[in-house]
Amino acid sequence: MNREDNLNINVSAPNLISVCVDTSDHGEFSGRLYQCYEEEPWRYENVVQLLRLMDNLYDIISYPQASTESRSFVKKEKEPSQRLEKRVPQDEILKPNGKVATFVIYVQYRQNATWQGEVIWKEKGMKQHFSSALELIKLVDSALGEYDI
Repeated sequence: MNREDNLNINVSAPNLISVCVDTSDHGEFSGRLYQCYEEEPWRYENVVQLLRLMDNLYDIISYPQASTESRSFVKKEKEPSQRLEKRVPQDEILKPNGKVATFVIYVQYRQNATWQGEVIWKEKGMKQHFSSALELIKLVDSALGEYDI
């Protein structure tokens, strides 16, 4: 039995992602995002880019559905919804590790214009619930603070 089994990770969740952090420098981090719809990881250079990638994925797969529509200063045409097929077995996205840390994230709800769900710090085997995207960022930042010099 491995560590992931003890944490009850819902590997069947269609929006389960693994965030591999490869660099961390005083609150800013970059790395790779793994999800089951693409074989290659999505690279992100900062926190905002990571959140944008995650939100776009949730919009494309419509899971979890957003309870509100995002506002913007710039009016964009609504893109036709795409149908993504799973290309990678769900448990495969849990295998890669970040050079600094790895977080498995499951967003259960997108209510009140933010996210609610669970984040697992893979290396420490710790699970935390979060009730907003800001709280998620703070949890990841607090974990990465252990690695800052």
